[in-house]
Amino acid sequence: MGVLAGVTGLVLWLHVRKLDALEDTLNNLTEGHNDMRRRSVRRPELAATQRRRMSLNAIFTRNPLSARIDDSPPTISATQPVGVIPEDIVREIVNLLPPADILNFSLTSSTVRNFLMPALYESVSLKSSRKCRTTLAMLSAHPEICACIRKLSVRPNYYLAWPKPDKTLDENWVASTISDIAKHLTLLHTFDWDGLEVPTDSMWGTLRRCCPKLQNIFSNVGMSPLSSDSQLFDFSNLKNFSLVVRYGLSGADLFPVPEELPTAFWNMLINRCPDLEELAICSFSSSARVFDIIPFTEARWPKLHALTMGSFGYQTDFSLGDIEEKPFSDFLDSHTALKYLRLQWNFKRWMSPSDVRLELSPNALPELDTFVGIHQQLSKLPNPHSIEVLDLTCEPLHEYRLANICPILRTLTSLTSLDLWTHMTAPDNTHLFSSVFSSCPKLIDLHFMCTMAFRSNSLRQLLSQLGWLPELKRFSLTKGHRYSDESMLESALEILRSKPTLQHINIRWARERALNHLKQEGTYDITYNGVQPSHIMVHEQGIPLLGRPFDRSYKYTLNPSIVGSVKQLPVMQMLRTR
Repeated sequence: MGVLAGVTGLVLWLHVRKLDALEDTLNNLTEGHNDMRRRSVRRPELAATQRRRMSLNAIFTRNPLSARIDDSPPTISATQPVGVIPEDIVREIVNLLPPADILNFSLTSSTVRNFLMPALYESVSLKSSRKCRTTLAMLSAHPEICACIRKLSVRPNYYLAWPKPDKTLDENWVASTISDIAKHLTLLHTFDWDGLEVPTDSMWGTLRRCCPKLQNIFSNVGMSPLSSDSQLFDFSNLKNFSLVVRYGLSGADLFPVPEELPTAFWNMLINRCPDLEELAICSFSSSARVFDIIPFTEARWPKLHALTMGSFGYQTDFSLGDIEEKPFSDFLDSHTALKYLRLQWNFKRWMSPSDVRLELSPNALPELDTFVGIHQQLSKLPNPHSIEVLDLTCEPLHEYRLANICPILRTLTSLTSLDLWTHMTAPDNTHLFSSVFSSCPKLIDLHFMCTMAFRSNSLRQLLSQLGWLPELKRFSLTKGHRYSDESMLESALEILRSKPTLQHINIRWARERALNHLKQEGTYDITYNGVQPSHIMVHEQGIPLLGRPFDRSYKYTLNPSIVGSVKQLPVMQMLRTR
């Protein structure tokens, strides 16, 4: 009887999921879970194949931090039956569903909805001004929903919105509304502010007083000065903290003077947060504002496992400043639990030097599995065999430097994920591709970026060498765009023909004067019928030569002879266009 009731419930759920009465609410809750196309780095404690790095740094990044809110689908636990369906069956069903389907499932009855409330609202990500306005107003009227929220991310006036710019919203209103509902956010442990400027100071004080579980704080800053007595610096016992100068600030200072952070800031981190696990202090607008971060070398956090620092670069005398000093090396030597290390560099106007000093002891960084930085420092790491994820997109690598990193790549015997930014001018780079790919044969994820013109001949040269990567499952290509180039879908089909075992393909067209330097983007998830790819789930968005920005999704059916040749079928089943 219980099984029959469970089947009946599932049939009812499949019918109800067609309803669109709560479309706005659904979008508010799920948009944060649909960002799989971005290479946002997931939290370092996750498996390496689940972490995505900052592949284009501030240029194409949606989440410029290593530790923003985790977008993993929520899980629930239950102790009571839901109606006549045994609670263990409901729990197993829901734990396998994405957030959108959990919301639809909750519409079957008020009992089911009450049961699913913790899973529905555990993580709320508001990634636009419209989401902030509508959802915060809804939360103000429903304190019982606020009580379920554990992670809250707000992005008013989102400066990385693409392909359409975000609408303007009063950030003081956003901060004030969050202050008003703070007394109901009793389970909140993670808060992420990603606005144009640091929010109203009183909001931090209200969150600190009303949210006793709050231990993970992420905040962007713009050009507004940081007050020495800001309530942001009154927190204690934090586990994760991030203070980042956002991308997109205008500035043309060749040698920006590092800004000293308030003493209260360092006192909070060094003296009152002994169990800090993740720390990010960096700038993605290094020509406008950078922080003096070297005081952090005085601290010792035994549990620190993720560190993001920068932006480093040339000083007025063309030295590299504090990054080459012994206190920085001593800090790294002392933090043996580090798994994720990102050193942000600014080499936009001049190439990096051929050597960057980094003196580490032979026993330093034994657990490090993710490195984001420059190849000169990569070669100084004492335990290269532990590196699984490598991101070398701080600056474009010219042909001769690409050749120089091949011996380093061969020492990374555990490497499964690689991001490269290249600057190629030679007409034939087949040998270079062969040298790079053969140096890291265990790759599962590869992101190749060439923001110069990368025509079809260059693409074919690259694809001809993917045979060196037998385990490759996900391939991303970012290339300079010309309107005479083939379409994104045609590029994806060409890639799939060369590597028919791929599961995911991502293509970006870069253009210097486009919004966020990105012209168009497509993601292509391949579905297999046995061993043969049968169709592709496509999502494309961007800015066309003429007309308005587009955002479309559809299913593309493949010719059965995909391994030998790819022929475009005349019919494509359109699933959604907005």
